[in-house]
Amino acid sequence: MFMVAPTWYLIKVIVSNALSVWDIGIFYSVLGFVMLVSLYNDMWLTEALQYFIPKYWIEKKYDYYKTIIYLTWILQFISWIAIWLLLYFWANWLAINHFWSQTATSIIKIISFYFLGINLFQVLSSIFYAFQDVISNWLTEMVKIYWVLICTAILFFGWNLNINNFSLVWLAWLVIWIIVALIVFIKKYWYTLKYGKFIIDKKNIKIQFRYSLWVFLAANAWTLLGQIDQQIIINLLWAIQAWYYVIFFNLILAYNIIVWPTIGLIFPIVTELITKNDYVKLAIMLNILYKYLSILALSIWGLFISLGPQIAYILFGVKFIYSGILLTYIWLFLVFNVLFIINFCIMAWMGKAKERAKILWWALLINVVLNILLIYVLKIWLIWAVIAMIAWWMVLFWKSYIIIKSYIKIKFDWQYLLINILIIWILTGIILYTNNFIFIFDDLARYKNFSILILVWIWFYCVLWLFNYRSFVALVKEIKEIRK
Repeated sequence: MFMVAPTWYLIKVIVSNALSVWDIGIFYSVLGFVMLVSLYNDMWLTEALQYFIPKYWIEKKYDYYKTIIYLTWILQFISWIAIWLLLYFWANWLAINHFWSQTATSIIKIISFYFLGINLFQVLSSIFYAFQDVISNWLTEMVKIYWVLICTAILFFGWNLNINNFSLVWLAWLVIWIIVALIVFIKKYWYTLKYGKFIIDKKNIKIQFRYSLWVFLAANAWTLLGQIDQQIIINLLWAIQAWYYVIFFNLILAYNIIVWPTIGLIFPIVTELITKNDYVKLAIMLNILYKYLSILALSIWGLFISLGPQIAYILFGVKFIYSGILLTYIWLFLVFNVLFIINFCIMAWMGKAKERAKILWWALLINVVLNILLIYVLKIWLIWAVIAMIAWWMVLFWKSYIIIKSYIKIKFDWQYLLINILIIWILTGIILYTNNFIFIFDDLARYKNFSILILVWIWFYCVLWLFNYRSFVALVKEIKEIRK
């Protein structure tokens, strides 16, 4: 993921310098809409695979193992065709009545084929995760993303990059992605389907559907939380505002380059601890995540306050400075985003699908009500979509924290946290005082400014590292003890 995540940003940098704000806003809004529709594909049996497959495989219940995989494929095939037909033949109606642009018609038709392929891959991806094969999943992801980057760059330097070609690139890489994923699946996991037979056990199927229903409801709310703001903005405001929000939303999630690989690496450890009911070591692991990922979030908060407009300008151009200004409103609240992600991952590994679903739907309700009230009723525009986001972050953190705390004893190292906040404040103040002298808001100076930005980041994190060196050494020893 360290090799994948930065590439997404590089693609957006290329596209933002070639296409209009309006066109890109339309494209990503269509893509987000299709991802919303994909929620209703298989009642979320796909994600339920990650819970049931390792359970059935370890317990050697091969009939159940084969049945849940085949059942998921059958349900998906039926829903694939039905939803694709709706998207393809209603493309013109959606373009005019929801996206307010006839241009969206061709994009919706192209992305409807993307919908067909992405669902097949999700089943394969769930099997990789179920077997804790994080490398296979991200290997296929890496093949996909580098294909998109290469094709986008070729079109850009060939002066042939437009919104339709960019949409076709997404479809092309999906085909390659699926081929690579199928090769990995056949080579490593096809043999597992040779065991057992397909059976219709109503009781077991009922258990699977009950679990998948709660996962489906949770995933539904989760995806809506990530996409509904985009749809409300493009419907109530306009495509330009939607693209400002896309850039802003992607920038605030930049820390996922570190967060998600970290969670992926500890996934096998946490799964084993939960299986063995070793909640003492699980508490130690959770406290480690809270402690160090909180500092990561706070450090990014400092950079957003001091360099928000500069980051957006350097990566995406002067026309997107407003996206960087929006970053400065997130500041301290970013830590709630990191912590609720940790909580929800732990809850997922504990099988708390029902609890996750309830919390997410509460957050979704708050988000939608605030967005409609502030944007549509009070006409306060885009900044209040950011405030609504902060509100549901805090709801997700607090409600998930209460549930986690009832199972795991969580300890905050307040002294360590306050010392680092002070250090980050001092470093942020230095950058704020000097950035007007070292950065020039001119597209002709972007490469020079990019070099300066990298040097500032290196300086920032080197100083932070020096103050935390002993703590990081102790962390390595602590993790080794847990693994023993």
